[in-house]
Amino acid sequence: MVALLVFMYFALTLGIGFYMTRKKSGVAEFFVAKKGLTAGLIIPLLFAELIAGAGTVGNAATAFSIGISAVWVNWGMSVGCVLVFFLAGKVYLGFSKKYNAMSVPQVYMHRFDNKTRSVMMVILVAVYMIIFAQQPVAAAGILSPLLGVDKAMIGWVVGIIFIVLTITGGMKGLAWMNVLHSFVMYLGLGIVCVVAVSAAGGLGHMQAVLPAKMFDFVQPDFLTVFAWVFGTAVSFFAASTVVVVLFGAESQKSARNGILWASGLVLIFALFPALIGMAGKILMPTSPANSILYAVAKQLGSMYAVMASMGILAAILSTAPALLLISITMLTQDMVRVIKPGISEAEEMKYFRFFAIVLGLLATYFGMQSTSILAQMAGAFQIRSVAGIILIVAIFWPRVDSRAAFWSMLIGGIVAAGWHFAGNPYVTSLYPSLAVGIPILVILTLMAKKPIADGHQKYLLAREELEKDELSQGGHTISK
Repeated sequence: MVALLVFMYFALTLGIGFYMTRKKSGVAEFFVAKKGLTAGLIIPLLFAELIAGAGTVGNAATAFSIGISAVWVNWGMSVGCVLVFFLAGKVYLGFSKKYNAMSVPQVYMHRFDNKTRSVMMVILVAVYMIIFAQQPVAAAGILSPLLGVDKAMIGWVVGIIFIVLTITGGMKGLAWMNVLHSFVMYLGLGIVCVVAVSAAGGLGHMQAVLPAKMFDFVQPDFLTVFAWVFGTAVSFFAASTVVVVLFGAESQKSARNGILWASGLVLIFALFPALIGMAGKILMPTSPANSILYAVAKQLGSMYAVMASMGILAAILSTAPALLLISITMLTQDMVRVIKPGISEAEEMKYFRFFAIVLGLLATYFGMQSTSILAQMAGAFQIRSVAGIILIVAIFWPRVDSRAAFWSMLIGGIVAAGWHFAGNPYVTSLYPSLAVGIPILVILTLMAKKPIADGHQKYLLAREELEKDELSQGGHTISK
């Protein structure tokens, strides 16, 4: 019965993807759903990055070990989304309107230069591939005991399904798929959370039995929690998922409402797996952390095991194809089109499919070697943080030029990635990255010859055109 439900769910998701294959018209609509996203589609699309498999399985595992502070990674994402809209929305929308930008690296190219665009592309593709790689692992961890099939085999099957969904659905198709996934994961894990907390004696009993530190929001220590929140929040200023929403929203009002609702819903949702993990500390204290969510649900009963399994699968399916699509969009838009500027849309789609298959398979392989899912996601965001900080500084400091942005992003990104893959000795990768990147940014900006960088002048022109268009449309519509 469970196997049939899983099969039907995958089949329904694939059906939506193949149906949307017939609906798309052109590269812009396929990659960013140009002007086709309502607030109702934006909310589930943002869940792709805001929740993910790491926000379910990884969140519960971390909460099982350290407690309620596991929610901070997801909460930092929610904060970041809101800040991006209100502080950097005009930057992205202005460059999209005036220069037809379709990716984050293209916006960085117009504000800085081509070299900065290339570094931005490498950073973002690396970050999203790290996160994507965790999704087949998370899915295999649930499906393997559920179906009685080898974990490695399940991981490969799921990875291939992700690739197929990416190639067929397009951005709007993935948004429609995520409507289904969002409903399933919110309802399923919400119910399991309530029942698990009740089975553990209620919140009052949990507070009496568990160590007090597990209800402390500053665990394992302040520096780590700050890095989770600050690093994740500022990294979203360079988050392709949020920017795709800005590019693809049918109106500015739709973008604002979708972002605010998605951020608020994630604040609530993050508590579900965290509380399940903490309840597991009472119900099943000797269980492995990485499987605690499913283990608790299974102990509660077969019905709850199915709910948890489908909720986790929904979270994973909402994430992996979207992140792979965004990554391949950047490779085709910011690498292939640079190397082959006259390429046709048909040729571009061939490159898109090739990159999707190759990178999807490679990421699936490397994901099988990882251990802590939530730690990998948090580390990935911190690699991206230096790029987000550069954009924030450039918004308020017109003097920031291409040289300062390039060297700060390049060296800061290398330090962050190196620190992360070295196992984050002493502190998380955010701190060494900022310790190197920010001084370089400040020193080179002070040395800049012009008080207002050429890229900032372009931004002012783009913003002026955007505001004129908003005025003519009554301030509600993002002009086509």
